[in-house]
Amino acid sequence: MTRGIKHDVDRFITELQGKYLPYEYAKGEKALVQFSVRPIQLWEFVFPEEHLQTVMKTLFDDTTTRNKGFSYAKRNDKYLWALRTALNSQKFPKITPDDVPMPVYKNNIEIEGIGIKKDIFDKGIEKL
Repeated sequence: MTRGIKHDVDRFITELQGKYLPYEYAKGEKALVQFSVRPIQLWEFVFPEEHLQTVMKTLFDDTTTRNKGFSYAKRNDKYLWALRTALNSQKFPKITPDDVPMPVYKNNIEIEGIGIKKDIFDKGIEKL
């Protein structure tokens, strides 16, 4: 966690990204590895409920997440339970094999699904 004047924090992060450290990647083999600065960000994705399976397939299928995006159902459940409770959301349903994901770039990204929160419907119309 950082705290400070925005441009100073940005400079700090930029300078850290430019640092390299020795790393033994195999027995007796060393190289320099870039210091990784990885933000942890919380996002809300809003979309029509009818596309839930497509969105889940896009976010969680074939990613670097543990257990295909469903780590909240296993290892991290106790932590994500607290976030789900605070955000008034529920666990995701299982991904069905029928839906096709949207094409998006997901390299070098870990996606942790916290949960879903259903929209309100008024006269049969979903209010996004």
